[in-house]
Amino acid sequence: MQAKNPTAKSKVGSLEKALQVLECFTTQQPELGITEISKMLGMHKSSVHNIVSTFVEKGYMEQDQVTRKYHLGLSLLRLADIVRAGLSLRQVALPIMHKAKEIYNETVHLAIEQDGLVVYLESVQPTDRSVARLAVGKRAQMHCTGVGKAILAYLPDERVKAIIEKHGLNRYTDHTITSETELMRELKRTRQRGFAIDNMEHELGIRCYAVPIRDEHGNVQASISVSGPAERLPVADAEIKAEPLIMMGMDISRKLGWQGY
Repeated sequence: MQAKNPTAKSKVGSLEKALQVLECFTTQQPELGITEISKMLGMHKSSVHNIVSTFVEKGYMEQDQVTRKYHLGLSLLRLADIVRAGLSLRQVALPIMHKAKEIYNETVHLAIEQDGLVVYLESVQPTDRSVARLAVGKRAQMHCTGVGKAILAYLPDERVKAIIEKHGLNRYTDHTITSETELMRELKRTRQRGFAIDNMEHELGIRCYAVPIRDEHGNVQASISVSGPAERLPVADAEIKAEPLIMMGMDISRKLGWQGY
C-alpha cells in the first residue's frame, strides 16, 4: 500500500487558495484590500496577506500607494500575451504543418521558447505511424533539439549564455553538444544555412530539421520542425531536403506579419 504524501496535498491546497485570491478580482472589482478578500473567501487575513505578498513580490499584483488596496500586476499581462501569441501562432501554423507532413511524411512539431526551454505547442502525426510521437505541452532543453537550436541561433549571445547558465548543457546521447564553444559554432552554422539539425542529440536514432519563425517585428521566438528516423532525414543532403521547410517557416512568419524577404 502506497504511503500518502501530506506535503503534496498541502502544496495543492495552498495553490488552490492562491488561485482563489486571484479570481476575486474582476472588471467590477479591479481593486481589493486584504480584509475584503478575506471576507469574500472566508480565509484568515494572515493567510490572505501571505498570498498577496508573494504575488506582489513576483509582479502578479501591485499595491496602490494611496488606497493601499491591491490590483492585478503586469506579470499576468505577460502571461496573457504568451497565451494570445500561442493561439495566433497555432492558427496560422497548423495548415502549413499539415502541408509539411504531406511533403515529408514525418512528424511535424511547433514550439516556442519560454524561460529558456522549448515548449511544444502543436504536433502533426502521419496517420500510418504505428507509434505516435506526441509532444504537445512537453518542455525540453534548447541546445539538444532542432526546434531549440533554430530559436537559439537568432537570440543575442548574452541571452544564449544566460540560458546555458540557467539550464546547463546536459548530455542526452553521445551526439549531444555539451560545450558552450561548440554550441556557439553550431548556432553560427544554423544561421548560415537557415535551418537547424538535431543529429540524434536528444534521442538516439531520431533526427530532425527545424527552421525559425519570426513575429511581426522579425524576432524569432518559435520554430517548426520535421522529425523522424535518422535514415529518412540524412545529414548529407540536408540542405536540399530542408528547402521546403525553410519556405514554410518563412510563409508562417509572413502570415504573422513579418515583412522580411
